Amino acid sequence: MNLVDIAPDTSEPENFVCSDIRLEWDWIKPQIENILSEQTHLTYRPEDVYANCINGSAILLTIEKTKFVVVETLTDNFTHKKTLNIWLAWVSPEHKSQTNTALHLPFFENMARDFGCSYLECSTDKPSLGRLYTSIGWKLKTQVYIKNLGETS
Repeated sequence: MNLVDIAPDTSEPENFVCSDIRLEWDWIKPQIENILSEQTHLTYRPEDVYANCINGSAILLTIEKTKFVVVETLTDNFTHKKTLNIWLAWVSPEHKSQTNTALHLPFFENMARDFGCSYLECSTDKPSLGRLYTSIGWKLKTQVYIKNLGETS
């Protein structure tokens, strides 16, 4: 069984719905490319997101063509506890607001519980999101710093 098979059916207005990436790819791919061009430290390609959604290890959730999120479950190798990871999130410029993240977090918390996850997780390089998360009960797990060492043939 893959994640798509157990994704909750959400048909309420303004809630994310589980979507087929094959049907949404024409508008999703350019947004992933934009995310990757803005955050050059990310190492995956749009096609990696597509492949993970197709093989069921990730789920694409959309609200019309105004917002999308890709989630995946991760299992800790030592505790075997599961985490719902918000891998990617995008909101069209005309639908961005200060409350977008906080507004939708309960949906993802419920999804994580439905999947039997102990945690909900996301990564960001935006300090404002970090402040938001800590202000609503999230804990900072780690900060990752990298240094480019150049070519190491």
